[in-house]
Amino acid sequence: MNKDLDKEIICNWTQKSELERTIAAGIGGAPEIKREEKLQFLGVFKERVLKYLTKQQVVEEKIYQEIITALQDKRTAKLLIDGDLPFKAREKYRQKAQELGVNYTIIFDSDLKGEVGLVVASDYAVEVDDICVSS
Repeated sequence: MNKDLDKEIICNWTQKSELERTIAAGIGGAPEIKREEKLQFLGVFKERVLKYLTKQQVVEEKIYQEIITALQDKRTAKLLIDGDLPFKAREKYRQKAQELGVNYTIIFDSDLKGEVGLVVASDYAVEVDDICVSS
């Protein structure tokens, strides 16, 4: 159903005149594909996620080995961390990403949804069977 809705939105958008698109984008922004999915995964599409942690997992003392392994994966482009998490919890993963030469971003967005607190992501769709790290 979401695919049909996305197609309809894109079709309607492309049928508008340049002036109508400019006005609509100025008022409410350009239409976004899979917006809800992106809000759940800190701004990236689910198919680009190599691994993620819940907010609860991020605040635990330990650093998950699965995240270190994902950061070392050649497909990895960036680490995203929810900025609402405590500094100490964010910092251990930020330092690890920096150590491994992986770009990182702390995301401060009140529109984020769900329990995802950290995402290791690629710049393109990847085939990963289990993106969730179990506790």
